[in-house]
Amino acid sequence: MTEKRPFVVAEGGSGAGKTTAIEGIKQNLPHWKFLREPGGTEFGNLMRDAVQQRPDLEIHPMAAFMAYNASRANLVNLEVVPVLTGITEAQGVFLDRYWFTSYAYQGSEKVSKAVILEISRVVTGGLMPDLVLHYDLAPELAVFRKKDCADIDRYDMKELEFHARVRDSYLELSVQYPDIWKVIDASKPKEEVLIDSLLALKERGLIK
Repeated sequence: MTEKRPFVVAEGGSGAGKTTAIEGIKQNLPHWKFLREPGGTEFGNLMRDAVQQRPDLEIHPMAAFMAYNASRANLVNLEVVPVLTGITEAQGVFLDRYWFTSYAYQGSEKVSKAVILEISRVVTGGLMPDLVLHYDLAPELAVFRKKDCADIDRYDMKELEFHARVRDSYLELSVQYPDIWKVIDASKPKEEVLIDSLLALKERGLIK
C-alpha cells in the first residue's frame, strides 16, 4: 500500500500576506501540487466567481457556505485525494485555504460553527492536513494592506469588526487543533514570514 503523501494548508485573513508566502514556498516544493480554495477545478472556479466576485448578487451566508462546500467536494475528490493516495505523481498537496476558512468567514456571518464542522467533515470525508500554516495579522493592519490591492472581493470589503471576528475564529481553531496548527506572525517583513514558513515545514520533515 502506498504511504499517504503530505497535505499542507495555508490559512489567514484578508491582507495577511498568505499569497505572497505561498509563492515563496512553491520554490522550495517544486514537485508538489499547489491548489486553491474555492477553486482548483473548473467547477470550483465558477463557484468562486459567483460568490466572491459578484457583489451585485445577494447571497445568504448559508448559501455561500454550501457553494464553497460544493467546490470543496469536487476539489478534494478530483485533485487532492489522487495525490495523497499516489494515483498522481506529485509528492504532496499544498492547499491555499480549506474548510477552516468557512469556519472563520461564514462562522463570522452567524452560520452555526457546529454545522460548519459537521458538514465540512462529511464533505471532505474527514480528511485533515498534516500542517496548517496560519498567517495571523491584526485586522487593522490587514485592512490597511488590502485597501490598494486590485483583487478585492466580497469579503475584503466588509467592516473591520467582521475581520476581527474572522481572526478570533482562526485563533479558536489554533486551540482546537494544536497538533497541526502553526501560527505565523504575518506582521513581520515578507522575507521573515517566508523563513518562518519554511522552518515550520522543516520541523515537520516536509523539506530539508
